[in-house]
Amino acid sequence: MDIKEELRKRDELLAGYLKQIKIQEEFIQKQKEMIEYMEDHISKITDIISGV
Repeated sequence: MDIKEELRKRDELLAGYLKQIKIQEEFIQKQKEMIEYMEDHISKITDIISGV
């Protein structure tokens, strides 16, 4: 294999890794949003129970 082929394969591999990292970042962001949503609702439930 020549150097151009090696570089092309490396670039494809790196592009795949970058895409995977972006997908993971989006997933983590969605998880953070879900945690905030749940924390808000738990807080509201706690307030309701405390008021009883």
